[in-house]
Amino acid sequence: MNTKIAAAVVGAAVLTAGAALAVAGDENGKGRGRRGFHRAEMLEKYDTNKDGKLDDQEREAARAARKAEMLQRFDTDKDGTLSESEREAARAERGNKREGRKHLRGEARRERMLEKFDANKDGNLDENEREAMKAQHKAHREEMLQRFDTDKDGELSDSERDAMRNEMRGKRNRQ
Repeated sequence: MNTKIAAAVVGAAVLTAGAALAVAGDENGKGRGRRGFHRAEMLEKYDTNKDGKLDDQEREAARAARKAEMLQRFDTDKDGTLSESEREAARAERGNKREGRKHLRGEARRERMLEKFDANKDGNLDENEREAMKAQHKAHREEMLQRFDTDKDGELSDSERDAMRNEMRGKRNRQ
């Protein structure tokens, strides 16, 4: 059971890193993304073929590095997995970073995700429910690529990402 939970926490960290890689950067491609990653730093560190974007192998290297970082920081007994107390320490650190409005926004998002995907209404997302959430996320990402990838190269350039952000900000401001 603990191994499954540890895998879920590490998986969430990996997904977080992947999401950050997908959306990081400001209009110049140099700012911090929502998760605090510098897009330029990520490219410098992991863009081994120097094409200005991360391919699947480069993303996997970034994810593996993030996983190793999480284990190094929180796996105090060095058994290669996160125990319940180690996961609590990771959550506490993450929670400290999300105080105030960001924390409330995160809680509201969690509630929306539970409302939408918690089919058995037990207050947690089981493996099937998480898979459904991932599938919807993937479909949404594909939809965004269809809408904003004007050069159809399968990646959002800085200008395409800016167009997407501007439209999303406009929608939020109208709500």
